[in-house]
Amino acid sequence: MAKNNTSGCKSCPKRYVSTGAQNGHECHDICTDPICGEPDVLTLLAPVVYDELGINLCRTIDITPPQATGISSVCAQIINISFNSSENASTTVAQINGRPNCYLVTLTNLSVTFQITFYDCAGRSLDTQTLTATYLPSDSSVDGYDALDDDTNPSSVELEIFAPYGVSVNTQSNNTPVIQYVGFSSENNTMHQGLNMIAIPKILNMDLSSDTITIGLTVYVKSIYYSQYLIPHNGRAIVPKASIQPNDDTICMDFVCGDLLDLSIKPLELGPPKCEGYLKNACEETCDCCTCSPVEPSNTVPSTPASTVSLGSDGADSSTDA
Repeated sequence: MAKNNTSGCKSCPKRYVSTGAQNGHECHDICTDPICGEPDVLTLLAPVVYDELGINLCRTIDITPPQATGISSVCAQIINISFNSSENASTTVAQINGRPNCYLVTLTNLSVTFQITFYDCAGRSLDTQTLTATYLPSDSSVDGYDALDDDTNPSSVELEIFAPYGVSVNTQSNNTPVIQYVGFSSENNTMHQGLNMIAIPKILNMDLSSDTITIGLTVYVKSIYYSQYLIPHNGRAIVPKASIQPNDDTICMDFVCGDLLDLSIKPLELGPPKCEGYLKNACEETCDCCTCSPVEPSNTVPSTPASTVSLGSDGADSSTDA
């Protein structure tokens, strides 16, 4: 538990620091002198899948092929899935009575927006189109009800999902439970806590004589929560560097042609045996910049978390990255 280090001031804000700062550590204040190097373990905050279920759906969709001849292949990408409602049905999420850690998810009227790209035999793009089709059509009032099939594209499906920490809700609609679709638009490409949906398409057939395309769809519903875990550290990932052919010899050219920058300050290993979260001691040290006597300029750069520039004795800039 963190410890309050303020005392004797009832109106002052309370400041909390890690406990055990004096236990087993020599004086080292990471607030002024961060530790560089490689950690043994990483404290990772990750979206963890607590439960998931998937289904396969399939239907045939009308298309408008491009006027260009020589269409050889086609690919599909899902941009978004909307949870539409009909007169009688809509996608719902309900906590199961007597089993509070599980929810019953009823999927229906999934409005799927595809980006369809047509290619010639050389793999060159001929045209890209956006089309929308309804999967799991609930009734005749829904566009795409003619594609209803009890086996491959039924009116609805029910999934039982383990979600022990609850689900996200729409605060503008009476806190109605919601499913977040994770897709490829700027509005939906982020994972959220609670129930998430991910879908993967596969083109099974394209018939240019009837201008139709058959797309299979795998739909995953996942309960996801952010949790902290200790992960063994196996070294930093090496990023390949793109280079140019140098035609000038300047400090900028030296930098551009040099190694890529990387962060060198080590994340704190909070748990035992190192317990580096305790290294926040305001050590009693004197600093030349705090004295009244003048200090000679130096090229030495203090250890700081950001890139710094110091002015050398010859007036030139000396850059250092922590």
